[in-house]
Amino acid sequence: MGKGGQVPQRASDFQSELCSPGPVAAKLGRAAPPAARDPLLAAVPREVYMDAASNVPSASYYKDLNDKVADILERQRTGAKTAPPIELSHVVAADGALVYPNRYLWMVWVYSAVAIYLICQAPSPAVVLLGVPAMYLCYDVYSGVTHVNLDDQRNLAGLKSYILFQGCLEFQWHHAIPVDITKKSFVACCADLNIIVAVSVVINCVALRYTTGTAAALTGLKLFGAYFGQYCHRSAHTPKSKRPRVAQYLMDKGFMCPQNKHLGHHKPPHDANFCLVGYCDGIINGMLKHCGTNDWVWFGFWLAFSFGDVYVVNKVLTAAAPSVFAA
Repeated sequence: MGKGGQVPQRASDFQSELCSPGPVAAKLGRAAPPAARDPLLAAVPREVYMDAASNVPSASYYKDLNDKVADILERQRTGAKTAPPIELSHVVAADGALVYPNRYLWMVWVYSAVAIYLICQAPSPAVVLLGVPAMYLCYDVYSGVTHVNLDDQRNLAGLKSYILFQGCLEFQWHHAIPVDITKKSFVACCADLNIIVAVSVVINCVALRYTTGTAAALTGLKLFGAYFGQYCHRSAHTPKSKRPRVAQYLMDKGFMCPQNKHLGHHKPPHDANFCLVGYCDGIINGMLKHCGTNDWVWFGFWLAFSFGDVYVVNKVLTAAAPSVFAA
């Protein structure tokens, strides 16, 4: 994240970790003497990633991406001019965190079936038709709030890291390897959301008991909105010559974030245009301007949206058209 969202250390402060050959050499399959953990990692709970190394990637793209991480760390260790700026996420990776863990692709199909079931609980087809644009916009805001949290290096440490660590690690390495999302299949990209989708299902279907009626349908649409957000994000990093025609059409018509707009987020200081669909960037940019970049404030926003977005949309739609949505 940009100003106010980064851990306030200079790049040179990270050198003690990356100059130690141990973690990098281990990733590259070389023997190395044990190295002391860098003091900068004192606030990063090692238990949030210490077991990830046993999660052996089962697909070639995971191995290729983790090899790319190891290559970047090695270039940083040796001071190569082509190495990207050193971030806390890089120091954590050098300490052994696996940036791209294997994901269960079958869970995407299970969640999709759950989403279809929930949508089928709608009182009428009109609820679904009118709920699509409502959740389209709602999820775009949610994706922006989530993205702000995941781009913030402070969330790699402390209490919030127990919830956000892996997502933060991958999102922040995405700035160093922006094409990572195109190296995986679309289903694999959706599988990156397995945990956050599970959280959404538990919150809405278990805690809030949205299993019937309009609220259930909106929950199902939110789940598909998450996958559509991944489609938008992946398409924004896909060269136009390889981009599916439907994605290009939706970009041209303004339903998906144009590539040049999203790539603007990848220019330092990465402090604007966080929404994956892109329609609600103005809302998130305005929130950052007026609410600041305090990490706990944005974590609070994320919790509020996670627990309350479907509830609020349901209440608004029911109040606006009770004859359609009241169920």
